[in-house]
Amino acid sequence: MACLALNLRNKDDQTLASNSKDQITFDTRQIKRSAFDKTKANRDNIKLTQKDRQMNRRIQKMTKIKKWRSAYRSQIAYNNWQLQSENNSRVVDRSLVNLWMSEIYRCHYLYKLNLPEQSRSSPTTGISFAMFVDQMISSVLIPLLIIFNFGLLYTRRFGHNVDKDRLLPMSIKQSEWHNLSVGYTVAGLFVLIAVVTSLLAASLISGFGNWRYPIAFYTPKLPFNIYVSQGSLVLPTLILRILSACFIVTCVYCIATLTKQVLSTVLISTLMLIGTSLVTPDLKLLAKVGQYLPTSYFNGVNVTSGQLAYETRNIQFSYIHGVVTLFIWIVVLMVISYVIQRIRQRYYDNGIAGISEN
Repeated sequence: MACLALNLRNKDDQTLASNSKDQITFDTRQIKRSAFDKTKANRDNIKLTQKDRQMNRRIQKMTKIKKWRSAYRSQIAYNNWQLQSENNSRVVDRSLVNLWMSEIYRCHYLYKLNLPEQSRSSPTTGISFAMFVDQMISSVLIPLLIIFNFGLLYTRRFGHNVDKDRLLPMSIKQSEWHNLSVGYTVAGLFVLIAVVTSLLAASLISGFGNWRYPIAFYTPKLPFNIYVSQGSLVLPTLILRILSACFIVTCVYCIATLTKQVLSTVLISTLMLIGTSLVTPDLKLLAKVGQYLPTSYFNGVNVTSGQLAYETRNIQFSYIHGVVTLFIWIVVLMVISYVIQRIRQRYYDNGIAGISEN
């Protein structure tokens, strides 16, 4: 809710209206500063600056009266003009060219659908804000909630060096599945609460939004991002979020079974899961093998939009690879937890048998 309030406050940031307004202000200052210079080169620069200001005034006017197609058409014309000027210069700034190309793709997409624009950095409509929450907040908040809650829950069974689950008339398999099924259910509720709360809160204030509204999509085939329907990423992102939550539950259970202590479980889980998730895109070694790490898929939007693959230059970061990796790790950790408990059970049974013989 705090993020929604901030987004509502900054809903005009990084929009055609705000960008054109800033550019108009900048152009006006440049014209005033160079007004006393009467050289031919400066007069030519002033003419270009005046044309730049005129084009941005056109964009600003169209956005104010909500003639979106005219605004997008004007922005496309402006970006093409900027691209032509950049290509004619002696030194070409490729990052700037890629930025303009990406903006042209975005405006073409919005022009075809004739959709009202919203801020790229501070979306406020239901679907867009839910995606924003999943990308910016849930990828860290949900793992932390699971780690702290289940770190406490799964270590409660161990007290005074006694495993309380052994006192119940259940096998190790039944006990493990009971504990994990409870964890999966609660973790799934965490995910649904985050999604539903953000979706409903934003929808009540700013509307549900359009399923086809564009979201940035990164591809290794192009040096700039293109745009696809945000609705096409909702289901894959939700599946990755649920699977990653189940993986975290399984990992915390395995660590709790091994350490039997709350503090150790929480610290190790936080460092292993949250730490690895945050540093993978920035460390070259982890980025190269990160497709095999389940922590790489905590941020579902970054994976499904191709942003993670683009930033790490590793095209194996994908939705399908994420589903397979998370599922395999869940099974592996379940087996490890079972083996640990089985070994302890045998040790316990042998100790009881030895005492009986004595």
